Amino acid sequence: MVFLHYPFCIKIYFFYNRTINSFKEGANYFMTTFYCVRHGKTEFNQHKIFQGGLVDSPLLPEGIENAKKVGLYLEDISFQHAFSSPQKRAQDTALILLSQHPSAIELQTINDLREMEFGSWDGLPEKDFYHLKEFQHLVESPHLYDPNSFDGESFQSVIDRSLNVFNHLTKQYPNDTILIVSHGLTLQTILKHLDGSPISDIRKGRLLDNTSITTVESNPETLSYKILNWNDTSYLD
Repeated sequence: MVFLHYPFCIKIYFFYNRTINSFKEGANYFMTTFYCVRHGKTEFNQHKIFQGGLVDSPLLPEGIENAKKVGLYLEDISFQHAFSSPQKRAQDTALILLSQHPSAIELQTINDLREMEFGSWDGLPEKDFYHLKEFQHLVESPHLYDPNSFDGESFQSVIDRSLNVFNHLTKQYPNDTILIVSHGLTLQTILKHLDGSPISDIRKGRLLDNTSITTVESNPETLSYKILNWNDTSYLD
């Protein structure tokens, strides 16, 4: 059995990406590639405060530095477009990332990339809700989660609005490479869905890390999706 050294694997991955981009340009082959980045770590992340679609908090120095590292890590990727959630923590992450990246593109915002809304829970400490059934459903059984009593948003709602974004961008930019900067639960929910997971499995495994990169390829003709790389934080090693 042959074992490949990890840095070598990373180089192969980026070589693959450049090769695919070259092939797409020279043949009748259309695939859209998304690099999906979760925003940098914030004050609310650090203090475990609900930080959904209705609230915001500043990036920590760690979040700012890691956003810069993402931009440098992805410097060999040629982005044609960059989109983020309109929430400040996502926009700031995207702008910092792009400031370190050679792609001279303008950041655009899409409202449906915002974080899942937690209604009256937003902006409050998570520990205040540990005893509630719906908190347990949120973190362990998303298919049973019902946020209507506190005006929150369901997982299905997040899937519906974010899937519309990915499908629209895939059809509008059928041969391009796109940067997406969004949020932990929104990205976790839509990316698991694109990978074929039911709602019940959305919270299985580790939640996407701050400033992690997940790479997705989509087919504009079939609107089918393939996850190429999940929750990559190797640039922090």
